[in-house]
Amino acid sequence: MRKFVFLLIFIFIASTAGHKEMNKNTLNSVNENTCSLSFYDVDAAHFKYYENDSHIVYWYEWWYANLKGDENIVVMFFTFGDLNNPLLSVIGAFAAFLNENESVEKVVCYPFINYSLDYERCNITIAGNRFYEENGIFYIRYATNDFSLFMKLFPKGKEFGNVSKLKEWQWTAWYVAMPYGNGEAWIEWKGNKYHLKGKGYHDHNWGISKKHDFKWDWGEFGCNNFAIIYGIVKDEEKGGIHFVNDSIHIFIPYGKAKIEYLEWKKINGFSKPTKLHLYGVDKNISMDFYVELERAYI
Repeated sequence: MRKFVFLLIFIFIASTAGHKEMNKNTLNSVNENTCSLSFYDVDAAHFKYYENDSHIVYWYEWWYANLKGDENIVVMFFTFGDLNNPLLSVIGAFAAFLNENESVEKVVCYPFINYSLDYERCNITIAGNRFYEENGIFYIRYATNDFSLFMKLFPKGKEFGNVSKLKEWQWTAWYVAMPYGNGEAWIEWKGNKYHLKGKGYHDHNWGISKKHDFKWDWGEFGCNNFAIIYGIVKDEEKGGIHFVNDSIHIFIPYGKAKIEYLEWKKINGFSKPTKLHLYGVDKNISMDFYVELERAYI
């Protein structure tokens, strides 16, 4: 199970960034040869707007969140493929609880699973598990036979997003609904109860693309009053570094933003950077900082 879960996560969690800026309640087009993106609430579901696309079997959409403190939580509600055909789609929910000594990974995913999507707001239900927003707060409820999670996330920071055209008909969209903020969670596992507090993050990804056709790198670092988030689509020359606080969002695009990978380490069988140097200059802002991995939470 552990190998399956980490394979699923590392193959499919690809929070990519592109050149075109995306804001709430706006209409964007990647270009005339690809797709028209209509956003009523960009953290809501999007499948129905593209269900007649000839490449819909390559559809993906997921809602991701994490909570980082003395322990860490990662949650992902995901959909892949043609959701109108149960035989050509994969739908499920994943949750992980990690501390210095152990990790617990749970995934609910099986054929003909019950689920519902909301096209007006963030509100997903998969096999009774829920990821939803009410009055500006994100809630996550997740339960299996021996594990249950209830999490609340209090977002801060200016929301932002991007849409990128990839090769041929492929494209990907990314919306950061919670660049940083606080959160807390209550967990029950094998009769033990845990109460966690820490820093939270939530984003949302969707698009139509072959997952093996592009390589990506992504990271987010939230503090009390700002966040730095980077996303790079390798070989596509797209992405960059985002600086966000409560009032502004500043983006240094690929080419003007540089990321140097100084150290690497095998994490769950995958080679991942553990020390990075991020820097760049654009207009009236410059960034220059180092990031070193203390511990992996995914």
